[in-house]
Amino acid sequence: MRRICSLVLVICLTLSLLGCNSNKVGIGEKQAPKIEPGIIGYVMKLSNSGMLVVSQGIQDFSSTGGVKEFYNAIWFSNAPKEIEVGDQVRVWFDEVLESYPGQSEAKHIEVIASEKPDGANLDISEALNRALKTDKVDNDEVIVVKSIAYDKQADRWSIVLKQTWGDKTYNIQVEDK
Repeated sequence: MRRICSLVLVICLTLSLLGCNSNKVGIGEKQAPKIEPGIIGYVMKLSNSGMLVVSQGIQDFSSTGGVKEFYNAIWFSNAPKEIEVGDQVRVWFDEVLESYPGQSEAKHIEVIASEKPDGANLDISEALNRALKTDKVDNDEVIVVKSIAYDKQADRWSIVLKQTWGDKTYNIQVEDK
């Protein structure tokens, strides 16, 4: 009888540990689908109708007559309320309307835990959120994150953003307060 009780206890503990997930899940299944996400990127804009996710990965289409720097960008119509501008996310989806940015409906969204460097008050997503809210950025453009770095001695963040369809670059400093 003790063995059966011990076995049941071990099974229950194992199942409860498997159910734990450190990422916030906005919509979809509790666990991520077994396939790779369709896009990994930053939430650059939010609206009543959704969220704009822009990947950091550059695709080069110049060999076929296209642009040298292409960044995937998709508006998702069903952003959960917990998502914030600056969050880095993994998004699974099916079809995308052909436009730029694309348009789709997310099947599953995971927020990637944001790092907070030693000595910083803000984490990466909070610093990016503040940078995107400055009047230095044209909110009508589709913007990609080129780099985010924390300078511990200066106690500030240096964030470089770039137009996805142009050469304009934004160098933004965010105080870490």
